[in-house]
Amino acid sequence: MITAMADTAWQAGLDLAAEPFAMVRGRTARRAAQAIIAAYEQIEATAGPKLGPIVDWLLAGYGFAADHPYRRAAAQIAAAIEARDTPHPLNPYHNAHHTLEVVLNAHYLAARNDAVATHIRLTAREHGLLCVAALIHDFEHDGTMNGAQRFRLERLANDRATPHFDAAGVTPEDQAAIRVIVLATDPAGPNLYMKSLHSEAFYGGPPPDATTAFPELLPLAEDHRLLRLAGLLNDADLLSSAGLSSDYAAKQSAKLGAEAGRRLGSADFLRFLGHIVGGSFTTRAGRFFNLNMFLIKSLAELGAEEHEMKDVAAKEPLMRP
Repeated sequence: MITAMADTAWQAGLDLAAEPFAMVRGRTARRAAQAIIAAYEQIEATAGPKLGPIVDWLLAGYGFAADHPYRRAAAQIAAAIEARDTPHPLNPYHNAHHTLEVVLNAHYLAARNDAVATHIRLTAREHGLLCVAALIHDFEHDGTMNGAQRFRLERLANDRATPHFDAAGVTPEDQAAIRVIVLATDPAGPNLYMKSLHSEAFYGGPPPDATTAFPELLPLAEDHRLLRLAGLLNDADLLSSAGLSSDYAAKQSAKLGAEAGRRLGSADFLRFLGHIVGGSFTTRAGRFFNLNMFLIKSLAELGAEEHEMKDVAAKEPLMRP
């Protein structure tokens, strides 16, 4: 598939030495975000299979041979994801392009982690696990929310990927690692619990409240390397919506609103930043984009205030002389 990646890059006019394919030292968060957005817009506008060639190229770059179980499983899963969205995406947001963005966000953040981390730099195996987890994290997403059933969609993704992993020869140990870091992307509590574990383990934060714990995520508390992978995947999942630019965040919000069947406003976005993102990215690599997030949040707050003022003005009785 490496030839297919070269064709994809040529067709889209992509620079594989730039973000998000590589970390460029000396970039500000704003400049990095501009480069990432430009690449994603070019990819989205390019016809044909893209997810499979890009994932295969990344895994080859991490040193995995063509017959390695990660590459064999990823080829099958990427093909299934793209087939589901051909000729048109099944979901406006949770689709092949979102998956591709998360895969590349994870690759970029992993590279930044390895450049700036003081605790953990990833092994080749861990780069591969993160890439495959990013690929499957929304596998067969049905376009709805988990509701009261925690991990419903994350378990669905893992379960749908399992036959492909088994057929490709991915070990039970690797499958268990992928499973738990995908579970930690559940945005309605588990991801915040994971973030608390990460803060305690690496930044001296307080331990998470025991009442917020999820037994399914216990391996993260016991294995700090696995915890770092979960933090990187969570940051990768949220980066396009919360850490690049206000315009790109609005584009993601519009897609998510279309999937939910309603228009999402500034107040919805502020709740997303507060209750799902948690006010900050998890890892040091992700926190590089916190300044962008703070600017996006400030603009959303202005939008919410303007909306409230219009609502008040519309409800006030007309002033009469």
